[in-house]
Amino acid sequence: MSDPGTKVLLKLQRMEMSAIRAVLAQPAFLLPKEYQRLRYILSFARLHRFAPGAALGRTARADVELDPAIVTPFRELVLRSLYKPLRYGETPRARLGGCMSALDALHAALLLARKALLARHAGEFSEEELHAEVSRKALVTIAGGGGGAGYVYVGAAARLRAEGRSSDYLIGSSIGALIGAFLTRSRHTDIEALMEWAKALRMRDIFSRPYIGATHSMPGITRLHLHSMHQVMSHPDGSPLRLKDLEIPYDAVVSGMRTRAYEHLPSSLRDFTSPLTSGKSFSKLLAERMLLLAAIVNPSVVKPIVLGGDAATQNLRVVDAVGLSAAIPAVLQYEPPSRDAESDAILAALRQQHDVALFVDGGVAANVPARIAWERVQEGRIGTRNAFYLALDCFHPQWEARHLWLWPVTQAVQLQLATQKPYFDWLLSFEPTLSPVNLLPSPQDFDRAFQWGWSQADVMLPFLFKALEPVEWIP
Repeated sequence: MSDPGTKVLLKLQRMEMSAIRAVLAQPAFLLPKEYQRLRYILSFARLHRFAPGAALGRTARADVELDPAIVTPFRELVLRSLYKPLRYGETPRARLGGCMSALDALHAALLLARKALLARHAGEFSEEELHAEVSRKALVTIAGGGGGAGYVYVGAAARLRAEGRSSDYLIGSSIGALIGAFLTRSRHTDIEALMEWAKALRMRDIFSRPYIGATHSMPGITRLHLHSMHQVMSHPDGSPLRLKDLEIPYDAVVSGMRTRAYEHLPSSLRDFTSPLTSGKSFSKLLAERMLLLAAIVNPSVVKPIVLGGDAATQNLRVVDAVGLSAAIPAVLQYEPPSRDAESDAILAALRQQHDVALFVDGGVAANVPARIAWERVQEGRIGTRNAFYLALDCFHPQWEARHLWLWPVTQAVQLQLATQKPYFDWLLSFEPTLSPVNLLPSPQDFDRAFQWGWSQADVMLPFLFKALEPVEWIP
């Protein structure tokens, strides 16, 4: 096998991003031909397997494992020649200068390796398909959780679409899963119409009193039924949209509450509690339960489970995946207006397979699931392995008054981010945002969140577009 391993692939990914940053800082240092050759060399060095046709937007064929006798020596030469200048160069000029000294020798080696690879795999992929895999990056979007703070994502997505870009694969937790489901239904989703629909929602369209009875999610102070979303996420004949029906590849992350951990939770968290029976106001109960989340954000308590692009979960109803991913432990209990036998069977099998008692908000186990996204791409989720990883984070400590009380929770969740950092190419941390507990904003708040997301997306556009522009093959 030609698999170079996670550490090597991530090292090469960081090297390519370092080169792009250096070129943006010193655009005149390299000739256009030299820049194209450098990018091609770095991208070619990561080749080990791919699905021919995927990078061209065609129906992908089965993965091809590339001959390690050809790709491994070239990869090692690139690492020896370019890792030090791109990793340790103190200035953009130093980084690019170090690359220039090795560029001619590397290009000569590339010509030989590319020719040999095409000859060795002549019956498995064409020159066009190999070139597409090297030269085109898919946009992978990782949309983190954060309750009402995540409505900024709509504005950011609209900003990208105004520039003609949309995700090629989206994975989300909690509010990121909810918004992501709408954005991946079609590459031509009418965001303005989506905003108008959201502004017209009433509390009873989404929430109701807690459900009493067997369910797949943890008891909470409010039932999340998503009735209006079930109506929208359906085919013209009224049948529900399932994860396999979304035009853009999409996965939702849920957290599985480990059975032994769930059995040891305080009874106050496992009981059905409503403001009517507790004697406390809804806002007081909500504040208490939100602060308890810090104790649950622990890998010994929860584990991430991905719903989406595998045979076991692709027939799950879209809204069931979203609802479970957004089921804040002990706060929001997801129970749909009506059960779906196929979804029920899938979820029951997952609970048994993973030894989890119930499902809760995906953000508890992986709030910005960059590692999961990266691993899914490497496993073949979208065929190509050449991707740019854009992470969106709305749930982090903020000094603004309406966010301060959530510091214990946001700090606990932010500890996850350090383990995700090696896997994304750009992290867009939104600030300001709406309050995370503003779960159904007013029309005015929706508009504010949209504008915040739109304007904050501008900061990443130069780097994003430079990374995503197709690389030319220059012999």
